[in-house]
Amino acid sequence: MKKLLQNLKRPYSGRSYIPFVDGIRFVAILPVVILHANERFLRYVYGEENLTGLNEQLNYLISRGAIGVMIFFALSGFVLALPFAKSGYTFSYKKYFTRRLERLEPPYIFWMSLFAIIFIIKSGMGIGEMAGHYFSSIFYVHNIVYAEFPVINPVAWSLEVEIQYYIIAPFLAILYFNQKDLSFRRIFLAALIILFIVLQHVFGFQYQPFRASILGQLQHFLVGLLAADLFVHSKNWVNKKAYLYDILGVVSIIIMMFTWTDDLEKALLFSTALMGFFISTLKGKIVPQILSYKWIPVIGGMCYTIYLTHLPLLELIYSLIDRIGYSTTYFSGLTISLIITLPIILLSSIIFYTVIERPFMKKDGFQQILEKIKSRISKRLVKTEQ
Repeated sequence: MKKLLQNLKRPYSGRSYIPFVDGIRFVAILPVVILHANERFLRYVYGEENLTGLNEQLNYLISRGAIGVMIFFALSGFVLALPFAKSGYTFSYKKYFTRRLERLEPPYIFWMSLFAIIFIIKSGMGIGEMAGHYFSSIFYVHNIVYAEFPVINPVAWSLEVEIQYYIIAPFLAILYFNQKDLSFRRIFLAALIILFIVLQHVFGFQYQPFRASILGQLQHFLVGLLAADLFVHSKNWVNKKAYLYDILGVVSIIIMMFTWTDDLEKALLFSTALMGFFISTLKGKIVPQILSYKWIPVIGGMCYTIYLTHLPLLELIYSLIDRIGYSTTYFSGLTISLIITLPIILLSSIIFYTVIERPFMKKDGFQQILEKIKSRISKRLVKTEQ
């Protein structure tokens, strides 16, 4: 088991590995998967119209799993800011984008292409119509072009927001960390987050289609930027761990669950709680240990594969459950289905991650794979000539 965990661990070439970062990814991806499983269970099996009483409350709590996406956004803000937070970092925009293209695009293009083919077969959509959706998704502009979630894989909407932030992240980070006065820049960033949320609600950016864009989500990335500043430049403060911050983390999650709405006041409270959660991962005694415990960061390290593949898998599994038949209560039915589906998603993700994603995570992984392909083609050509 130890060897398996080591083989599955996210490779960090040239960087120090921070386990709790992948632990946060685990915390973010799990409620999203459960949320989508519950939606498919209600759609294919139980029927949302049959929910009553406590079942309605349970369904509501599970629907709050969407906060995992906002945690992902904040984590991206955190991770992308780390290199800029450290002194002596030399930035190259070309290398910055090349690394992303080589690391994330091959798995993304593979899965979107496969799911597009499946969608054509299943829905009967014409190739011409599908081409528009496909290329809009491949170039991360589906939300902009169609003003709706991607039809091929709806969860890809958040990846489009990620790339929008990815484009501007270096400029924001450089501008921010060029301000040498710690207190000034942190107060300024906190004020900017508040101001942005207010302006967001003034102009209606918290509603679709703007919600599925950087205009609807920028504050979450900025929370991550502020957390990165604390992590790098307030080491003495961060190293003073206390159980109080573990409690802060739990309370922050609960607050986020009940303030994820379109209201201005709740949006301000949500971002505050999001910051509280990240502070708990830095200064808590228990939370960082849990996030860094063995298999938790390992699964979190596979979150990109899990995120890309879990929804189509859930569609397949719950449509099969519907065909087989179902007869039990909402709670027991959902629980049994999760006991079945979660291991399937995990096992398939381990395979997909190992074969399709992990090779591109290694340093020069893209070039190495190209060299292997060229080598195999050359050997086949030589055999053919002989």
